[in-house]
Amino acid sequence: MTFRRLFPTFVAVLALGESQGFAQAPGPTDPNASPAPAPAPAPAPAPGVPTPVPGGPIVTQTPYGGYMIGPPMTDPNTLLPSSSQPKVGDQADTFDFKGGGNGPTVVGNPNGAAVLPDSGELRHPPIPPIHLVRHGDTLWDLSDTYYGNPWQWPRIWAMNPQVTNPHWIYPGDQLRMQPDGSVYDRLGAGEGKDNGAGANGPGIVNRRQRLARNTVVTRDQGYLGDPNRDTWGEVAGSSEEQMMLAEGNKVFVLLKPDKTARPGEELTVFRSLRRADEVSGARRPPGDIVRVLGTIKLDSVDSKTHIAHGVITESLDVIERGAKVGPVRRRFDVVPPLKSDKVITARLLNSFYPHVYVAQNQLVFLDRGSQDGLRPGNRMVVLRRGDTWRQSLEAKMARDHMDTDTGEVVTVVTTPLPGEDEDFPQEPVAELRILTTEAYSSLAFVVQSRRELVPGDVAATRPGM
Repeated sequence: MTFRRLFPTFVAVLALGESQGFAQAPGPTDPNASPAPAPAPAPAPAPGVPTPVPGGPIVTQTPYGGYMIGPPMTDPNTLLPSSSQPKVGDQADTFDFKGGGNGPTVVGNPNGAAVLPDSGELRHPPIPPIHLVRHGDTLWDLSDTYYGNPWQWPRIWAMNPQVTNPHWIYPGDQLRMQPDGSVYDRLGAGEGKDNGAGANGPGIVNRRQRLARNTVVTRDQGYLGDPNRDTWGEVAGSSEEQMMLAEGNKVFVLLKPDKTARPGEELTVFRSLRRADEVSGARRPPGDIVRVLGTIKLDSVDSKTHIAHGVITESLDVIERGAKVGPVRRRFDVVPPLKSDKVITARLLNSFYPHVYVAQNQLVFLDRGSQDGLRPGNRMVVLRRGDTWRQSLEAKMARDHMDTDTGEVVTVVTTPLPGEDEDFPQEPVAELRILTTEAYSSLAFVVQSRRELVPGDVAATRPGM
């Protein structure tokens, strides 16, 4: 029972008093009118009943005879999230991060309390085609300044492939801030042609080699080989109370006695994951799958204890104590297509993570390497032969189905399987690009795929491709 139903006398008297007061109130055209009589006092509420206050909390009677006092509900939508509140008339939706509502954005000023811009939306400086890096600039700050969102810093990095590490930009560097043409136009015109500065936009100094069209650019993720060949030491501890370390954490590195490191040197953090899986029909390459985890920059090295102090400047995954460190240089693999002059057949193994399937834009290891004639840039086609549905059958019952076209009696029929799988032609289902090669294995990038790939699939090069 609501407040209005609990106190009808009080509400009626209150309404009557307001009505009489309004009718007898002196107006500007009747300055000599007599004052209105005072309204009758409201009766006292019953004992134990909360006294309501106009405009205050709502008083509701519960089914058990008690009373419940709730918050004022001038607008029932105020308790809803901003994204769920209905908007009517000229009300603005303030759910986004750009601000909004009924007034302009307040911007702080070091010389004053606040500044109110002319419009209700914060104005950002115009985005220049080229930004000249100054002391103290970071991609995070530049993204916040020009785009209004610091989390868009990868957008600047993507437009500037000459920046090998997004954490390190230097005064005097020229950064492109606006996209211009296709990705290959930004990377280079290719085909060995030098189109001058105009190909890279006004004001850009091109210090890199022109890249051919269809070049694959990816960051080094690891390799399949000997995990001990480049090991200088391991992560021994940290001054911070964390089990899992990441970018920004300070670490202690225990170096091998026969290894010498210098302050300021960067070492790569990596971890041996596992041996390559045994795949039917494939060669099992020697060594382990090694995964790159990040980079440590050394601050100091104690030659007596062989303990170095450093900071994790980059982390691709969590780093734990015991992770190996060494001079495995992080790099960008810039791999233009390279034509093959013979047919080389390889089988897919697995990736860094033990995925069942591999698809487009993922990395996969192959059981053939430089000793077999593969080179970075070779293009390989994944081929499959046979009826894929037939190959997925594990029991004859999977071929049975109900035939409802035989009249009144429903019968069970078995789908026939004419022909043999080995007689069907091979069809391409994916294209690979060789990124790096070891002696007996290689790492490939799945450029495109029509179907998911599994360990054991056959890939082959084609002469002239």
